[in-house]
Amino acid sequence: MGPPNAFSFNIASVHGGGALTVDRGPEQKTVRRTFSLAGGMCPRCEGRGQVTDIDVTQLYDPDKSVNEGAITVPGYKPTSWPVQIIVASGLIDPDKPIRDYTDTELHNFLYREATKVRISNTNQTYEGLVVRVRRSFLSKDRDALQPHIRAFVDRAVTFRTCPDCDGTRLNEAARSSKIRGISIADACAMQISDLAEWVRSLDEPSVAPLVATLQHTLDSFVEIGLGYLSLDRPSGTLSGGEAQRVRMVRHLGSSLTDVTYVFDEPTIGLHPHDIQRMNELLLRLRDKGNTVLVVEHKPEVIAIADHVIDLGPGAGAQGGTVCFAGTVDGLRASSTLTGRHLGDRVALKDTVRTPVGKLEIRGATTHNLKNVDVDIPPRGAGGGHRGGWFGQEFAGARVDSG
Repeated sequence: MGPPNAFSFNIASVHGGGALTVDRGPEQKTVRRTFSLAGGMCPRCEGRGQVTDIDVTQLYDPDKSVNEGAITVPGYKPTSWPVQIIVASGLIDPDKPIRDYTDTELHNFLYREATKVRISNTNQTYEGLVVRVRRSFLSKDRDALQPHIRAFVDRAVTFRTCPDCDGTRLNEAARSSKIRGISIADACAMQISDLAEWVRSLDEPSVAPLVATLQHTLDSFVEIGLGYLSLDRPSGTLSGGEAQRVRMVRHLGSSLTDVTYVFDEPTIGLHPHDIQRMNELLLRLRDKGNTVLVVEHKPEVIAIADHVIDLGPGAGAQGGTVCFAGTVDGLRASSTLTGRHLGDRVALKDTVRTPVGKLEIRGATTHNLKNVDVDIPPRGAGGGHRGGWFGQEFAGARVDSG
């Protein structure tokens, strides 16, 4: 166990010491002091959970020699100074195809650390290609790079799970501290619904207020239909609707009142049976003394509104006019397009379109998916969600569009 900082992947462990001069009356005394700050950050990945690797296949053409222009890194033409250093170093054969290099030559070519070499009566620094690329390109802000260099970095740099922390972003000390056999990393990897049950089983009077607050927050996630998420899920992988509901849970835990909240279609991606739970949370926000503005099309959400404003009559350039303002019953009785169709329910078509082709997914395991096989039509609604998932499931894969 330890202080909160010891379990934070944003705080590194720091140790130091030195001599201090202490005034004691008319005398001064020099004493030595040491200090330490226990942080939870993994030192290997610096709390990111991933480490960067360079795809060496993007750095050179193995069928060519260095003199033939094998190096494909921007700025490394055969006549350039960096390549001339490689050629004159004597550490590799510049006229031999790279695929024919010995292990020693390939190591010198790619990974040799900075070494002083004599070239044309001057001392120069030789570095392996991977070492130089890391220093020249990866140490700089990506947005500050020239477009062609940025494109090269995007091709050449790959990300993999940190081998030291296994993606948890925490150091060994933080991962070793456990409650009933569960570490903080294990807890964050659990589905929120399962984590809520585990927290509910904890019975320790000394931390009862903390456990109660945590339990309330986790239960709110489950109530809003997000119990399938885990706390270690990167926020950038959430859909728009999921991100909105996560923010809603945070607001529910706030003690602020008289605040105006604006939610833009919070039911996006929500299963129909969870809309009632969403409505309950919206009402709880309102009942705390706040103003809640919701942009929504679902009749189930419109039905709980205290005041409805119907904008239309059409979409885009045909919209923007206040067609109705008042109660839900008043909207139903109005002649607006929304009012006339508020009670409509979608009917299944007798015939559906014949799908053209399919995208075959086999063994999908991204996030909470468990070895899922599914065939998805390449056309139709939900393109944004489909594209976002494909980008995560097949990151780095080459797609044959032929």
